[in-house]
Amino acid sequence: MPNGKASFLTTEEWSFAVLRALAMLGGMVALFLVPLRPEHQPHLAPLAWAFVAYKVLLFLAIRTWPDRFRLLLLGTVGLDLLFVSLFVWFSGGLESHFYLLYYLLVALAAVHFGPGIALGTAGGAGVLYGLASFVGTPGADWHHLSSRVATFFLLGGALGFISQRERLARAEAERLNVELRENQARLEKAYQELQATQERLVQSERLATIGQMSAKVSHEVRNPLGSISLNAELLEDELQALPEDRRAEAASLLAAIRSQVDVLSAVTEEYLRFARLPKPKLEATAVAPLIQELAEFVRAELQARRVHLVVAAPDRLPMIHMDPGQMRQALLNLVRNAAEAMPEGGTVGVTARLVKWSNSQLVNWSQPIDQSTTRPIDIRDFIEIAVRDTGPGIPPENLDRIFEPFFSTKEGGTGLGLAIARQIATDHGGVLTCESSPGGGAAFCLILPISNGGDRG
Repeated sequence: MPNGKASFLTTEEWSFAVLRALAMLGGMVALFLVPLRPEHQPHLAPLAWAFVAYKVLLFLAIRTWPDRFRLLLLGTVGLDLLFVSLFVWFSGGLESHFYLLYYLLVALAAVHFGPGIALGTAGGAGVLYGLASFVGTPGADWHHLSSRVATFFLLGGALGFISQRERLARAEAERLNVELRENQARLEKAYQELQATQERLVQSERLATIGQMSAKVSHEVRNPLGSISLNAELLEDELQALPEDRRAEAASLLAAIRSQVDVLSAVTEEYLRFARLPKPKLEATAVAPLIQELAEFVRAELQARRVHLVVAAPDRLPMIHMDPGQMRQALLNLVRNAAEAMPEGGTVGVTARLVKWSNSQLVNWSQPIDQSTTRPIDIRDFIEIAVRDTGPGIPPENLDRIFEPFFSTKEGGTGLGLAIARQIATDHGGVLTCESSPGGGAAFCLILPISNGGDRG
């Protein structure tokens, strides 16, 4: 039995055992109500106690060996037939009405075990009934006996055949239910993957449109900005001819103009970088050295912001195919965003580890799989690079929008840093996810597939 002692009370075997016990208990009680021959009366009490002991031992055996439940019930069918035969013998042999218990036992065996065991039970009942009848009623009419025994076989065969058909139909129904559940699970999985694919397609189309618009606007703005910057330099030379009192004021105005031109130039360059993000040039790259180099590059900048940088990247992580320049840009965006989220200072942690994901979970931007599952899933190895901060976290209403182009909660932000980082992750066959809770900081996880047959870095 699958669940041992805890679940045997809910099985068909248990129902069969209870029905048999109730039938025999009813016969035992009725035996005390019918008139018995004087020579049989002294044996009634020992028979009753023997019956009680037999049933107690049976149920103790069932509790002790639940995995042998069916075998125990099958083996005790003969003992039940023997007790019925004693009931028949005690109450008049062929004239006794206790022979009806044979029908009940044959019927229960047929329903539970099928036609083979039912016919065997009918044969045993016929032999024991014949012995009990001729011993209890010498000179009994064998015609009545033979007709009743024939009915045993008729009942056992008919009910056994019906039971077998019902059992086969139920097994087929269970098999179809299992197939239906499996098909439903596959359809739900396919539907989820289709939805995710459609969402990515819509996002790609939106990004393509935004990229084209950004490139167009940036191109049209960059040329006038270049002209303004050049004329500002020429004006700076002309300032030398002005009187001293007017030169300082004009220089201040000109510096303000050049400062704003530089800001606009930086914005247009970022727009153009987003619009013209080149296809990554993949090469086998070790993850730990890349993260260490990035940490050294940005550490002084973070220290100026009173941000402590902690790096944990094992040297023996597998190598992955990536564009080092693009990946450095994506990680730099994530680290700077984390630092900017903590204006009062804090800690930024950059960690790398090996994780296992399934393809479907990667498509659905889900969590790493539960490796204890027994279902056959296409499991692959990935590298997870996580950037965590100790800032205030991201408001729940903004979590679904942080990767949208041009969405930003920072003053003067372009809203392209995370969009570029996610696009780089997608172009590398990976994903970029975010986990955050108010007051608990934020964690951006870059999940990248490991190179096939890659060496350890």
